[in-house]
Amino acid sequence: MKGPKITVIGAGSYFFGKPVIWNMVHSEILRQGTLALVDTDPHVLETMMNLARRAIAAAGASTRVIGSIKREEVMPDSDFVVLTFSFRNAYYRGLDTRIARKYGITMCSSDTIGPGGIFRALREVPEILRVARDVEKLCPDAWLINFINPASVNGIALMRYAPKVKSFALCDGNHEPYARLLYLKLAGILPETAQSVPADVENKLDLAIGGVNHCTWVVRCNYDGRDMLPAWRERVAAEAAKEWETEPSPKAKPRLNWNYALELMDLYGAYPTAVSHTKEYVPFFQGYGVTPATPEPIIPFDGYNRAEEMAAAWAETEKLANGQSPIETFLATPQGDHATDIIESMWGKLGKPFYINSPNHGAVTNMPADAFLELRCDVDMNGPHPQPFGPMPRGLLGLQMQVLDTHELTAEAAVTGNRKTLMRAMAADPLVNNLGDARNIIAELLAAERDHLPEMWFK
Repeated sequence: MKGPKITVIGAGSYFFGKPVIWNMVHSEILRQGTLALVDTDPHVLETMMNLARRAIAAAGASTRVIGSIKREEVMPDSDFVVLTFSFRNAYYRGLDTRIARKYGITMCSSDTIGPGGIFRALREVPEILRVARDVEKLCPDAWLINFINPASVNGIALMRYAPKVKSFALCDGNHEPYARLLYLKLAGILPETAQSVPADVENKLDLAIGGVNHCTWVVRCNYDGRDMLPAWRERVAAEAAKEWETEPSPKAKPRLNWNYALELMDLYGAYPTAVSHTKEYVPFFQGYGVTPATPEPIIPFDGYNRAEEMAAAWAETEKLANGQSPIETFLATPQGDHATDIIESMWGKLGKPFYINSPNHGAVTNMPADAFLELRCDVDMNGPHPQPFGPMPRGLLGLQMQVLDTHELTAEAAVTGNRKTLMRAMAADPLVNNLGDARNIIAELLAAERDHLPEMWFK
């Protein structure tokens, strides 16, 4: 079988660059195709090209690799275009975090909700839509896969403002089959030593996970007719107690996540699958009010640490590319990647289900058909088809709709440059509780990020 042509825009991605190369040369379906790498930094591009060439040669793959700093040179005839670019990610997220914090809003991730999520979308959406126009012109049959945060806002922007382009959005949080295996262990259905989900277990399982990206929940887990969420809650409580036995992580995203998950599980009766993000989607852990928040108010995103981590990871990539590190070590270390796993299944007609961000289409019965949700989907070359989910429980339903409303307004603001729409998005956000502060945050972030925002914001 001839493999697909996959164009990756943002080849030096911290999360995606190396895994796509690993998957490309290991998959019998993908390795016979073409990998087109695009990065606007010539050094980054050449580094990733060298890494790909070394991996292809060492694996004995027939993969063709091409690259360019100009996407229009390599995009024609693509079957898939994957977006994974970001400009000075840690720097701008740190800036968003510090200015919002000045006005009492704390973000532990700062890339999908709150002022950080809104302004990241203002930075990313215009370029995403420019790529979509190139896809429409150069490879109109290609699937455009967004792997950039905020995944939901970017996916909504593509759905609303590039309707002729086939697209969906991804997040690696609920990556199948690994996430499903983890959840069944948490519920006590499978032992910790399990390496896969047996067919007889799958046949007795009713597991419903869904919601807006980074705010997804296990709302139902029944096994052989038995509700497993009480056992799941016991495991979460045990893990939460362990977090206090040593000094909690000083990093914002992983800090006390079992404890935050326990609070949310007791509140909603559902398990937050992306708690490192979800804990900043609700106002309960901001430190508002008189009574102290439990387990504690979240702490702000550590942009400097993230920048250091990214620099260290890049140094390792350079060593692999220039031969200082053995390519065999890279090839022997699994680098599972969500996007190429899905592409492999689509192209090879494997029929595997995946969690994908796309329109609801009735899967969640009490939410709109065009609600942009992360749900378990059957997927083929016609795109994702969400599996039945049922109703979103009350309480979570209101939160989901509020987050979606914020994301829809954010996408509209990013396209139109309308300050009233931007203010409305900020006011709809679950973390914002003061209009004066919202106006000041907008003014300061527009001024601080002027060099990387469209000129329409300053006319």
